Amino acid sequence: MKLDVKMVLNLQTDKVISLAEKAVKKAGGFAYMKRNGVWVDPDDKPYYYAYKKEVASKDLAKTGVLYDKATGVYWNWQKSKAKSRAEAEANGYTHTKKAYKGYVGQRIGTKVYKGFEPDKLNKSGYFEIYSGLMEDKDLPPLPTYRDIPEHQKMQSNELILTTYKVNVQSHSRTQNCKWLTEIYHDNPAWVNPQTADERNLADGDKIKVKSEVGEITTRVRVTPAVVPGVIAISNHCGHWQYGRVASGNTTPTSQDDPSLDAKWWSVNGVHPNWIIPSTPDPINGQQRWMDTVVTVTKV
Repeated sequence: MKLDVKMVLNLQTDKVISLAEKAVKKAGGFAYMKRNGVWVDPDDKPYYYAYKKEVASKDLAKTGVLYDKATGVYWNWQKSKAKSRAEAEANGYTHTKKAYKGYVGQRIGTKVYKGFEPDKLNKSGYFEIYSGLMEDKDLPPLPTYRDIPEHQKMQSNELILTTYKVNVQSHSRTQNCKWLTEIYHDNPAWVNPQTADERNLADGDKIKVKSEVGEITTRVRVTPAVVPGVIAISNHCGHWQYGRVASGNTTPTSQDDPSLDAKWWSVNGVHPNWIIPSTPDPINGQQRWMDTVVTVTKV
């Protein structure tokens, strides 16, 4: 029987729906769910301490598996970028590209455990604190705080912009989910009461938040949930397209959904990414979302 992509997706969807229906039935139906909320299947067995699972000797004896004395790691060199066993043994596990893809287990004492699955930075099966890779690059091998250059030059009228996620949305992808966006469709700027007092700001005040790359306009929410000197604007909101629920704009298929007549809110928040410059962390190369220097003025 030949299956096309659509058929496979339909089968997978049917399976998910079937499992969900069985779970609801086992819980006692939707009436139980409405009364009690979250339900945990008492027959489910939790899987704790996966890192303590011992690796079978047959897995250690498989073709290509080597033992690295420096780290105590068993790994399969054939899954790495090494061209030969000899090259893999000469370079060692830590200095072989993609070696972590061949990770098998971590030797501790006389036994070999599954440990913590490593990646290209954390090479061993241990929960690593000291990084030999960082040391090789003349960087601090232990977690170390370094001042952010922009923060050292901040003026008294500047704040640090940070972003965060809320529990009913996923990044910016779920704003077209009607129920979720009914709960969370606006993201005012959070500031500490002390910060608000210093700038004569009150709940609901309209403000302009400006960085070196742009500016956005939003409203203030005064709350002790953030520390003084910080302004926090969540992710998720501020779509200008992406559907009527997310953006508030009509689409060619808007008329096909009569439930949209019940949409009672008209705001859709702001998008803080517009004013966060592309300035990767100099060590790990990741985008810095939490330390943009901005000015805030009342509009």
